[in-house]
Amino acid sequence: MTVSLLKVFHMSSDPQGIGTPTKGRQKMVDAIVSFAIQTLGNFLIQQVNIRIGVRDTVRWLKDELVFLQASVRYAESRQDEELIRNWLNNVREVADEAVAILRNFNVLHQEHASSKQDVCHSLISYVWMCKKEAKLYDIGKDFESLKERVVDIKKRRREYGINAMLATPNVQQKRRALLRTTAIDNHVDVVGFEDDIKTLMSELDSEDPWRKVIAIHGMGGLGKTSLATELYNSGDLRHFGTRAKVCVSNEYSIKDVLKRLIKSFMGIEHEQELSKMDEHDLLHHLQKLLQDRGRYLIVIDDIWDTKVWELIIKAFPDQKNGSRIIITTRNKKVAEMIDDKCFVHQLRFLTEEESWQLFCKRAEPTQNLKKLGKEMVGKCGGLPLAIVVLSGLLLHNKNYAYWSKVKEHIWRHLKGGASVQIEEILSLSYIDLSLQMQDCFLYLARFPEDHIIDVHVLKLQWIAEEFLSEDHERDGVPMEELAEDYLIELINRNLIQITRLQWDGNVGECRVHDLVRELAIDKAKEQKFLEIFDSSRQHPKPIQLLRGHHRHAIYNGIGEHFKLFERRSDALYVHSLSLNNLSGRVQLEEMKMYTKFKNLQVLDLTRVKSDRIPEEVGDLVLLKFIGLMGCFRNSLEIPPSIVKLKRLQTLCGSNFFQCYTIPRELWELKELRHITNGQYSGSMKICNHQTKLRTLDEIRYKDWVQIDTLTIPNLQTLTIIRSEELGRGYAYTLDSIAKLASLQTFTLLLFSSNIPTIKPLWSCKLLKSVYLAGTIEDPLELNFLPDSVRNLSLIRSGFLQDPMPTLGNFTNLTALELFDVYQGKKMVCNHNAFPSLRVLRLERMDNLEEWQVEDQTLPSLISFKTTRCDILKTLPVQLERLRIMGTSDLNNT
Repeated sequence: MTVSLLKVFHMSSDPQGIGTPTKGRQKMVDAIVSFAIQTLGNFLIQQVNIRIGVRDTVRWLKDELVFLQASVRYAESRQDEELIRNWLNNVREVADEAVAILRNFNVLHQEHASSKQDVCHSLISYVWMCKKEAKLYDIGKDFESLKERVVDIKKRRREYGINAMLATPNVQQKRRALLRTTAIDNHVDVVGFEDDIKTLMSELDSEDPWRKVIAIHGMGGLGKTSLATELYNSGDLRHFGTRAKVCVSNEYSIKDVLKRLIKSFMGIEHEQELSKMDEHDLLHHLQKLLQDRGRYLIVIDDIWDTKVWELIIKAFPDQKNGSRIIITTRNKKVAEMIDDKCFVHQLRFLTEEESWQLFCKRAEPTQNLKKLGKEMVGKCGGLPLAIVVLSGLLLHNKNYAYWSKVKEHIWRHLKGGASVQIEEILSLSYIDLSLQMQDCFLYLARFPEDHIIDVHVLKLQWIAEEFLSEDHERDGVPMEELAEDYLIELINRNLIQITRLQWDGNVGECRVHDLVRELAIDKAKEQKFLEIFDSSRQHPKPIQLLRGHHRHAIYNGIGEHFKLFERRSDALYVHSLSLNNLSGRVQLEEMKMYTKFKNLQVLDLTRVKSDRIPEEVGDLVLLKFIGLMGCFRNSLEIPPSIVKLKRLQTLCGSNFFQCYTIPRELWELKELRHITNGQYSGSMKICNHQTKLRTLDEIRYKDWVQIDTLTIPNLQTLTIIRSEELGRGYAYTLDSIAKLASLQTFTLLLFSSNIPTIKPLWSCKLLKSVYLAGTIEDPLELNFLPDSVRNLSLIRSGFLQDPMPTLGNFTNLTALELFDVYQGKKMVCNHNAFPSLRVLRLERMDNLEEWQVEDQTLPSLISFKTTRCDILKTLPVQLERLRIMGTSDLNNT
């Protein structure tokens, strides 16, 4: 059987073939309906011995979904209309529930497979057949109920005139296009752009005769259009005799863009003549116009992809007369790909002072309202659009009670009524995402406000949620790499903000702007993608709020949430659960209650604390990701029942300081890919080959030596930490690491102990990143590192000789961090050393007085920083340029 648009479980782990859809470029509901159709079809094929009534009902439902799908595909482009959106939600709920019913049946298969190991097979088979018959009876009743709902859905489509609505043009879509087109012509007060204007004006007004492109990028609402318009209207650029500005937007016609540019030069009286031209004619007509009119300045606002630029760039001749083109975009990647010599400028958020200044220009708060006003402006997070909308909302009602009411529900007020513009502008970024990236974006709604997100864990959760297709892995692209691509894409589109870069330039942590988070929450609720439960916020019928949502994020009231799911069918609908209880301990009985959610694929307990992990966790046989809770004592034992989690991919601790004891049963899990975010000890004797294991984080050396590395041939990330009980003088060895041919990242944390010879690392030809904390003494030992190493961090190496002559010979090294590694007074970087190094960090070089850098050294360096090198008072001349550019920091404490 060929499945092109769907992902079905491997038969060995999922006898019914019930997974989740691989959605490609399909729309959300379309993909869900497709998956339901395929799942129902698989059930009919595989369950041949089922009663006729059940078979007929399942077949009827499958056929009806096929017919409904045609309407669904068209309706998905019209979800901004409430009636259509509600009708789509009804269809999605039926499709989802059909899959949930069969997923529940699959749980019975999983439990049957697990119990075979311990009990007489014939007895188990008899019990299994009885349970199966009872379950098929329940399935028949459930599908009869769904059949009635499908009939109602078809009636509503006629009764509420949805067919007629789908046949009419989308007025809302046209309104959005008009909003973007006219925005570039409106004057907006500009605050906080002084430095930006100065920087960009120097590029626009430079003596460089070549045609130059200046790209401004940033999040929607930051003021890109306002800044471009301010530059365009500047009196300092009067010498550009030929001018034009045009808004492209994400729904554009090349012919329309070209016509609007030409009319900017020639006037609207030529409309009839232009309407007769095709795209090719318009392109040549514009090119000739610009050739005849000399120096030009053009603003192209709101470019979403490079395709439009590639089509119209031919119309802009480079006559070496200093012509300039300004473009604005939300996507950093688009800005960087526009032109090899393009000047790319990222627009920042406003400071607290600038935000208040912008607010006061319009709202003009009285003295008694200033404190309230500043609190609300602070919630806008430096986003100019939000501040302008807020000031307009408060301008005509300077009443303390009214301002207090707005502050209490600020996002609801910002998005309501006449302020709908803010939601529409932010929504455009969401709509432009591929379906998989929309899922990844909506998932961000589960995190509390201002939460700092660990991107490594986030990517593993995306994989477990099945937002990424395993088809890519079969094509040779690991899911972890695809998840990284999605993360970077969301960052480039300014939907995610980086909060911490690791020293080697990789993203460590991120956050989401409050307004973008509200957008994610709204869209997630609208699509029944995810719901937040917070017992501190009163809701008359909380179970109605949660019902139908696959994912729940619990902020407060864990026990209250669990008690709502007395009906087993409601609990079975949930397949992702994250718990947050920052106030303290969670009782064991409360923790046991989550086991009623039998269809869970993701269970995140990392933000709660408890005395132990319940044995009942093994009942959640569909889990792919489990985030373990922390505890108030030294270590938590992982129960042997984890052996039943045959589909588990990721075992994630609450933090790198939390200790967990691993049972031997863990190594029977064949799908395990990552053991991460904690310190792990216990039974490490792997009897079976763990061919999918990629990450093994923070394992004590005494446990590491139990492992036969031939059983983990595809391990890519390994962290070994010191075993305190072995003492400082213990002779460590790394010999077994030579067999890890797939190793890419290796960390050894011995600190005050001696690091053994690193010669075994020479055999790891894919090794990219190495972190060594401990005494090495002789820098020549580093020559055993393979040429593939790009990132190197050395901590407390105890070098008595200058390490730079050795390190400078690593031609592929791009990032180097040295922390308290050298006891000498002079350091020398030889001629032509470090040809590829881009990032350099020096810290705690207590005796370093002189640093000499010879010619043609560090030619690729773009970021440099020293910290607590107190005796070193001057930088080498070659590094002064970085200090001037603001990318270096001498003696930063």
